[in-house]
Amino acid sequence: MMLAVILTLLMHTSADSLRVFRVPDVIVTSTRNAVSPQNSPSKVVSLDVKQLSALGFSDIGGILSSADGLFVKDYGPSQLSTISVRGTGAEETLFMIDGIRMNSVQNGVVDLFLIPVSQIGRIEIAEGGASSLFGGDAVGGIIDLRTASNTPPGVAASFGAGSYGYQQSRVSLSQNLGGASISLMAERTRARNNFNFDYSDGLNSYPMKRSGADFVSDNEFAKITIPGKESSTSIVVSNVSGNRGTPGPVTGPFFVGTQREYDRDFLSAIDHKSQLGQFVLSSSAGFTYSYLRYVDPPTVAGGYSIDDFYKMLSLQPSIRFNYSSKSFEAAAGVDAEGDRGTSSEMSGTKDRTRGGAFASGIINLSGPFTSEIHVSPSARVDWYSDFGGSFNPKIGLNVKPVASLPFNIRGSIGTSFRAPTFNELYYASVGNPSIKPEKSVNYDAGIVFSVRTPVDLEADADFYAIDITDGIVWQPSSGLLWRPVNYQKTLSRGIELSLQANYNGFAA
Repeated sequence: MMLAVILTLLMHTSADSLRVFRVPDVIVTSTRNAVSPQNSPSKVVSLDVKQLSALGFSDIGGILSSADGLFVKDYGPSQLSTISVRGTGAEETLFMIDGIRMNSVQNGVVDLFLIPVSQIGRIEIAEGGASSLFGGDAVGGIIDLRTASNTPPGVAASFGAGSYGYQQSRVSLSQNLGGASISLMAERTRARNNFNFDYSDGLNSYPMKRSGADFVSDNEFAKITIPGKESSTSIVVSNVSGNRGTPGPVTGPFFVGTQREYDRDFLSAIDHKSQLGQFVLSSSAGFTYSYLRYVDPPTVAGGYSIDDFYKMLSLQPSIRFNYSSKSFEAAAGVDAEGDRGTSSEMSGTKDRTRGGAFASGIINLSGPFTSEIHVSPSARVDWYSDFGGSFNPKIGLNVKPVASLPFNIRGSIGTSFRAPTFNELYYASVGNPSIKPEKSVNYDAGIVFSVRTPVDLEADADFYAIDITDGIVWQPSSGLLWRPVNYQKTLSRGIELSLQANYNGFAA
């Protein structure tokens, strides 16, 4: 059992130092139904990337780490960076860009290093299990990055430089043409990361310079938004490529890092929405391509070299509708996904298809002893070609006991699951084709306090529990080989406390 207590105090004493980065109190994509954080059955957060970047956050990992309940595991400059929600693994957090799933079918994680801040406008975070809405991998929660929109027309160029050879150059163009909004951007970031340090073997100390930690990252981005009288269409294309050194541990005074990693992540997506009265019909399709190559040239000691590659393709179509009225909101939809992977570490090409259908709603009531009651039922069924189906329901409740008192009580209970990755199923010599998906039961209970006056005060306290059955873990099997297996059960418990105060548009 794990107990985590997280205390976040977002308060500052200087009115001249930081502007508030509050965003409108409506979360849409991460809950399927539009709902304010005050009335949500579990914790939801929205982060304004542009304003957080102005405060000094230079990467997606840093921005995400500003939210309580999220932990970024960073393995060094230009190295792998992953996210954990409520202590779960990176593969147990569903990560999306504009609603398109980005978790790699190869290993289940998303490398935050490969997501440029310049592409993102807003981040929506829903903590707690959410397989009843989005299917697999949403055990710890959901992170949905929304690409930047409504960029003012014009041309912009920038260049920045820093220590250890850091350079970043960017050029962007935004224009309105016949009612359509077009945004184009290209960016290159590079650094040598060759800082000096002292290496000690226990007897002597040797001055050294870090090598093999350099990187180059190129980013191209395009977004077209076409509004209509009762509809809107958006098209996004993103291409990110990286070439980075991956230095290992320093084992001697003459150590030189020679390993390199080559990455490419490509995303294209189209989304169309049409409104008819109180109904909104949405259809979307996304295509992702990821490439990873890891090279370790022959060493002086043994001459053994490594040259591994992974190529993953994913196609994701979906159709959904939303209905909204004063007393009731509903959402339902179907989606599918086709994945294909090839790798030097797998035998042949591997394929997976998935289909899912969900329904959710928010019932707004008022009781004889309460001011407001919001009931949020949801359920989803998924089918996978390689291990079968999974059904996941969830029920949430948010109650405002007294209209004159500025607090709400909330809670939810539901189930979630995580599908095995291609590495866990098919990795050469150690993959386990009989591995079962992880299953979890998620519990949330909390209280949220909000006062809107000249001094705005927001506070919340949440208890959560995650009970995972058949969790997947890599264990030693024979010799130096590790093999994925299902363990019986793991229990996680945690408390999150958050407090934020703002005065007249500034943190205070």
